[in-house]
Amino acid sequence: MGNDLNDERLDSLFAAARKVEHNGFDIEYGFETRLMANIRAERERQSFFFWMWRLIPVFMSLAICLGIWIESSRYNSMIDMSTLTQVGNEETTMVAFLTGE
Repeated sequence: MGNDLNDERLDSLFAAARKVEHNGFDIEYGFETRLMANIRAERERQSFFFWMWRLIPVFMSLAICLGIWIESSRYNSMIDMSTLTQVGNEETTMVAFLTGE
């Protein structure tokens, strides 16, 4: 099997790495600090897009609720035209015409 050969090679590489003598702490000095600084910088770079995608459902639900609220609060009054066009109601007819009712 191809996997067994790869496992043997990997094991031999790990064994060779264990045999290498350690040079000291100068290579590892500040490794965690540098790693965390890189991770923090990467997070700050992606934070805008992360929050943008996270807040899309909130803004969509807000837009839908606002649309429903506007649609339900419309003033729909049906005015009977016969009551408006009677004699003496010319002013009421003109007000209804100008206001769009």
